[in-house]
Amino acid sequence: MRSGLGLLTFFALAAPSDGRAQEPTHAQVLAAFEAQLKKTAEVAGPSVATVVVSKSAHHGKPPADAPWKLGGFDPKAFEGDKPSAERKALAKALDLKEPRAISDHGYAGGVVVDAAGLVLTPYHVIDGATKVYVHLHGEGGKLTGSYADVHAADARSDLAVLKLLTPPPKLQAVTIADVRTADGKAGKATVFPGKLCVLLARPYSAAQGRLGEPANPFGSVTGVRYAPPKPVPKKTPLRHTEYGTFLEYDVKPHAGVTGGALLNLSGELIGLTNAAAAGWGAEFGPGYAVPADEYFRKVVGVLRRGEEVEYGFLGVRPVDETSTVVNPTRDGPAWAAGMRPGDRIERVGGHRVASFDDLLLHVGSALAGSRVEVEVSRDGRTVPLVVTLAKFRHDQPYLASVRPDPVFGLRVDYGSMLAQHPDREVREEKGGVAVREAVPDSPAAARFKPLGDDPRAWLVTHVDGTPVGAPAEFYKAAAGRPKVRLTLYDPSAKRAAEVTLP
Repeated sequence: MRSGLGLLTFFALAAPSDGRAQEPTHAQVLAAFEAQLKKTAEVAGPSVATVVVSKSAHHGKPPADAPWKLGGFDPKAFEGDKPSAERKALAKALDLKEPRAISDHGYAGGVVVDAAGLVLTPYHVIDGATKVYVHLHGEGGKLTGSYADVHAADARSDLAVLKLLTPPPKLQAVTIADVRTADGKAGKATVFPGKLCVLLARPYSAAQGRLGEPANPFGSVTGVRYAPPKPVPKKTPLRHTEYGTFLEYDVKPHAGVTGGALLNLSGELIGLTNAAAAGWGAEFGPGYAVPADEYFRKVVGVLRRGEEVEYGFLGVRPVDETSTVVNPTRDGPAWAAGMRPGDRIERVGGHRVASFDDLLLHVGSALAGSRVEVEVSRDGRTVPLVVTLAKFRHDQPYLASVRPDPVFGLRVDYGSMLAQHPDREVREEKGGVAVREAVPDSPAAARFKPLGDDPRAWLVTHVDGTPVGAPAEFYKAAAGRPKVRLTLYDPSAKRAAEVTLP
């Protein structure tokens, strides 16, 4: 990371020509620091967004088959041909393009992550939205922006990427730093307690009804939080705010900022602030930010593609609630890689794990389909394993505008999703992909109907005799064929079948 290069450059230039060391004065140091803060705002300011969210029923609900399509808003069309004064006033209040309308709705921060018009913000900001408008810092400091759809969103990581409907010209994406919060195989920690940082977010004045220039107060990272600041009820944690890593910062005297850009002095994003992670209430205490670490960058990469975030699944159960001693599910990913009952998991992907929550974090952040190195302790010796992860089942909501094209109406998922289904008696995993959806009135729906009321009870183990173990393998095997023969298996009833599509 290049944090503080402006100060280092100044000190180098301040050295006298004869080579003798010369200490800069306090005034010179402060002047250099002020110049660097100004540069930070200039570099990252154009990437800082204000996300205005309406949940008003007047905007109407998004389409049931495309819930990410929020669309724009035309106040004149809303008013109609002969609008009443009340209708005109309502149209004005619903037009999120007008800063004065912000106080009637809700707003938070965000950052541009792709110059094509993609903006990152926390998921909880847009949850339940009927319309979203993104204000941006345009050329010459002028306010610009666009209505937006949800490109992809994931409640479990509490992250969402918006797609601007009419991206302003010359958008500038923020540079995401390579954040490491602990020493490891990848190198030394790059963000740590004492690290200087800047928080960029646009202030909103309700009294004046306007958005100001991005404010850039500075402070420091005061800690790296690996556990929630208050106890979480004993259950499997589902959201990143319950078990993830957070940067604690002292830039603001309150913790209520969400979606703000936490930056290093070079203007690189080191974290996205998240008020949902605050542990001191709404007004006082430190702020928290999701660090731009390896996990964050992977999730953002998936969301930028518009896809579902598929978390990694190892296929193990803990011996107790806190231990990393595990029993692998027979024929699951860990079992297939050589893990056995009673193994103690010590490391995942080079990260040491001290609890089952640690295990969930590092396995999940590797994402489904990844090959990860896992070190286990067995009979006093270390055993290295390489596991190809399956997909973790969870019930947190998500949105994905990009989905694989169905094969004659059939979409599939990882077989591990069926093995984890709470309502199915599946005691072991079996190779294959789970039926995810048979589109109504499609050839797939017609062929699966004689096999039972729910096609999702089945695994597809082979396509035209070729075994398939992951969705990508299924779609590759079936691509471009005029017809496909599917070998099926129902692990609950332990029965086999075949169908030909179309």
